[in-house]
Amino acid sequence: MGRPKEFDYENVLDAATETFWADGVARTSISSLVESMHIQRSSFYNSFASKERILGLVLERYVKANPLNILINARTEMEAKEPEHAAIDLILDFSYFLSQKGAGRGCLLLNGLSELTVKDGECYEIYQDYYVQLTGGLSVLLERLDREKSSDQGKSKLSLDHMMGILLGMSHYSKLDCTEQRLANMGLDLLSGLSPNFTDALVSEQERVHEDSKELMQA
Repeated sequence: MGRPKEFDYENVLDAATETFWADGVARTSISSLVESMHIQRSSFYNSFASKERILGLVLERYVKANPLNILINARTEMEAKEPEHAAIDLILDFSYFLSQKGAGRGCLLLNGLSELTVKDGECYEIYQDYYVQLTGGLSVLLERLDREKSSDQGKSKLSLDHMMGILLGMSHYSKLDCTEQRLANMGLDLLSGLSPNFTDALVSEQERVHEDSKELMQA
C-alpha cells in the first residue's frame, strides 16, 4: 500500500477555512474538505482524524487573525486603552476585517454561533467554547465602562446583549454589503445611540485624527 501524498499543512488549512466559511460548518462534509484541500482521503484521516478536529484547528488560526481575538486572547492589549476607545477600535478593526477578509461571507466565528445547534454535537461545543471566551472578554470591557464611566456620570449602560447584537448585526449585514465604511458607520452609530459615552469619545477621536493629519501635512 502506497504512502499518502504529502502536502503543505498551512495551504490545506487555508483551503479548509475557505470551505467552512463559504459552505457553512454544518453543510461542510469530509468529501468537500478533501476536494478543496486537494489531498487524499487517507491523508486527511491520518493528519486530522475528523471534521471536528480540523474545525478546531481552523478556528484557532482564524480567531488569532480576527480582531475579536482581543476579547478572547489579547485582553491585556484591550485593557491598556480607555474602555470607549477599546470598543470603538474593535468596531473599526472588525469592519476592516469583514470587508477585506470576509468578502461577503460574514465572520466564520459568528456565522457558526448563529448556525449550529446542540444537535451538531462536537462542532457546536467547539463554537460554544469560543462563545464563552468572547462574552467573557466583552463582559470585562462592559464592567470597565460601568465602573469608570457610566456609574459616576449617570449615562446609559451597555449590556452584553447590546454588544453581541452589534457584532452579529455587522457580520450578517456584511453578507449584503461588505463596504468597510458602511459597516463602520453602522457599528459606531449603534454604539453612540446606545450610550452617550461613545458620542463624546467619537468626537474626541475625530479631533485627534484631524490633528494628526494636520501635523503630517505640515511635516
